[in-house]
Amino acid sequence: MKKTAILIGSKPASIVALLLLIRNNWEVKEVVASKDQPSWIEGPSLGEVSSSLGIRTVENQDHLISENVDLVISYMSRVKIKPNTLSRAKYPLNFHAGPLPEFGGWAFYNVAILEDSYEYGCSCHVMDESFDTGPIVKVRRFSINPKIETAYSLEKKSQVEMLLLFSEILSMYDTGRSLPKKDQIKSKMRYMNSQQFKALKEIPPNANAEDADRIARAFWYPPYEMAYIKTLSGVKLEVIPEIVKSDLATGLHAEDLKDLLKLNGLKLPTKLNN
Repeated sequence: MKKTAILIGSKPASIVALLLLIRNNWEVKEVVASKDQPSWIEGPSLGEVSSSLGIRTVENQDHLISENVDLVISYMSRVKIKPNTLSRAKYPLNFHAGPLPEFGGWAFYNVAILEDSYEYGCSCHVMDESFDTGPIVKVRRFSINPKIETAYSLEKKSQVEMLLLFSEILSMYDTGRSLPKKDQIKSKMRYMNSQQFKALKEIPPNANAEDADRIARAFWYPPYEMAYIKTLSGVKLEVIPEIVKSDLATGLHAEDLKDLLKLNGLKLPTKLNN
């Protein structure tokens, strides 16, 4: 008998999670996916993929109809999961892109860089009615170098690790074992809200070069607002970290020669065309 799930997700990694469920012979009863996807994310949205697979897809939890599924899975979703949704599954699980209990809420990639953490991770926990507070099933930790990471680079690494964690949890459940649950240690729990998070983006006027660079790297994730300095008139000037300048230059100038040759009807010598 197939295991059953409801998936609530966002971002491209949730599409991979959906396809992993299907590859592992799970029956995905329904998917909750926002209709809108940022224009800068290429490819189909989660909703488009699930609909194309014939899975019932809704935009709001209130429209769910499935009951008594094995798992309700929140994958990279910032939507608060409602009690009525939690009650639909044996295990309502959240996959959070930070190691709990110390990196709850908005305290993840950025804060790890700001705090010079040499270890990061991602978590699977049983959801309750608050954000990131339920019992932990497993945390997958890995080493990082906070001196060179940006929010963008750390997110890429975390997404790979979290899909490995996701597969591990599915495999664990497929064996028929009960999932382990360990209460979070309250003294180590930290939850950062969006306002606290946004306040960290401002680079103090008296910051030294090292501190300014660390803050800039911690919030380098285009097209979102980056770290900034504020002028005397209150204007915010966003700051690009030094480490990404060469990558930006490569991207900007990758087609320079090709475009100029095409414009002038020219081709490179055959030996150089390979």
